[in-house]
Amino acid sequence: MSFTILVSALIWIVYLLIEKIRVVVARKKIPHVIHVNGTRGKSSVCRLIEAGLRNGGMRVFCKTTGINPTTIDVDGEERIIPRKGCANIKEQVEILCKASKQNVQILVVECMAVRPELQHVTQHSILRADICAITNVRRDHTDVMGESLQEIADALSNTIPRNGILFTTEEAQTQILKNVADRLCCRFVPVQPDDDEQTFDFSENIALALAVCEYLGVEREKALAGMKRYKRDPFALSLYRWGKALFINALSVNDIQSTHIVWETLSNEYDLNDKRLVILMNNRPDRGSRTRDMTAVCEALQPNEIWLMGASRIYVRRKLKNKLPNTVVKMWSSAEAIPSEEIEQDKVIFAIGNIANDGLAIMRRVREEGTEFVR
Repeated sequence: MSFTILVSALIWIVYLLIEKIRVVVARKKIPHVIHVNGTRGKSSVCRLIEAGLRNGGMRVFCKTTGINPTTIDVDGEERIIPRKGCANIKEQVEILCKASKQNVQILVVECMAVRPELQHVTQHSILRADICAITNVRRDHTDVMGESLQEIADALSNTIPRNGILFTTEEAQTQILKNVADRLCCRFVPVQPDDDEQTFDFSENIALALAVCEYLGVEREKALAGMKRYKRDPFALSLYRWGKALFINALSVNDIQSTHIVWETLSNEYDLNDKRLVILMNNRPDRGSRTRDMTAVCEALQPNEIWLMGASRIYVRRKLKNKLPNTVVKMWSSAEAIPSEEIEQDKVIFAIGNIANDGLAIMRRVREEGTEFVR
């Protein structure tokens, strides 16, 4: 028995050494690696950076995570990464190796780790990015990152590179990020959106991506021209005309602050404040804290109706009826269960919570039956 254990241990050690060598060799072949982190907007910023650099003539490889983890190779071909099980940071090793084989100049990678210790391993043992972009610090994944914004900022700072450069559009938790950057001898660059920033995405995302592209030698106008044609994440914020209703897909937004920002931005842009508001809230069974947060959003916005899908419908309905006794609360067992007459009215359906499971189903139905707005 002891001999078998010894042989197994030796095989495992050899495997780890081989993996370490693969990572080191692959990383040496790539001049720059950009690690994008933050609470919201990571995928969009990755895609914006990729588009800006590509338009500037760079050989760039990009990888985003989420419902459908996706790569964009040096030829601009977009491919979904097949996963056999749960997400695992070892996926980043394969991305690093794949990018190095394509002789890229720049690899853009979205942070896929949530736990602080795994963020640290991804940055300092696998990717060893020399550039980090942190979009923002907002309250999400509180079960593993901590309840306070200060704790979440500490968690996100695990991807700040040693002897590298950090760009961020975060404002409130700037000092925490700067302190970590200083400790790692990392240059700290705060980024402010311009007043005349473009409107094809959130101004903070565009400003952050532009700052990274300009640092790497791409002229602002050249980068911006590429970004205007960027390939949006298929589940990013989007608007549809669905029947007579306006459907806002904010299912990937997730945290309280970002959800309020999205509603305030779009309600002002499209003059929605006087429309009949329906909040469609889709919940996941493994995201209890997010269900609580989205319930708070419902209480704050005080919609005319609330439609519940996914997990915890009965619990949430009971809670909402206590807080909002005059609001109509309906529960749908599936996306297909929503009657067509519900969308044949002039109303705004604001979909929040989670994109997974029933969220994907409702988006399939909306895309089949509706027409997307181009912002």
